[in-house]
Amino acid sequence: MWRTYKGSIGVAALLSVLLPPHISCAKDYSLYGRDIGCAEVAPGRSLQICEALAASLTWQWMGHAIIAPGYKPSFEGTLKVYCELKIGTDDLEALRGLKTYDPKHKRLPDWRLESGADVLLRVISNLGGMGDDPVSSIFNPMNTNYVLKDGCS
Repeated sequence: MWRTYKGSIGVAALLSVLLPPHISCAKDYSLYGRDIGCAEVAPGRSLQICEALAASLTWQWMGHAIIAPGYKPSFEGTLKVYCELKIGTDDLEALRGLKTYDPKHKRLPDWRLESGADVLLRVISNLGGMGDDPVSSIFNPMNTNYVLKDGCS
């Protein structure tokens, strides 16, 4: 028993040295709400996109073998954000900022914000067949199931 306890202390000590405090204490957002950390995003286009993504979250079952409902991004909701906000190449920097750690504001994005921003980035990157997604990807315009095959309606 002492050996297991001693080993746990060693792992915790190692993690506290390896992970900077601002990473190891990332805020945990509840799946039961639409708060994905937009209050921590700087005003401007990034905040506008974040708030739209938060509003587009839908109540869904999470996971595969467990009962865990919560708000999460969907393709439909994220594409609605794309169409309503007219997301384009001018938004690439804002989207990249939403899905990565922000050292200035010490903000680690909620996985739902990261996922929504990633979908938008992939849509923009593949417009006009310019991206590197394979034809089997729903983000490639050559795919019969392309996410924007019906455009913005």
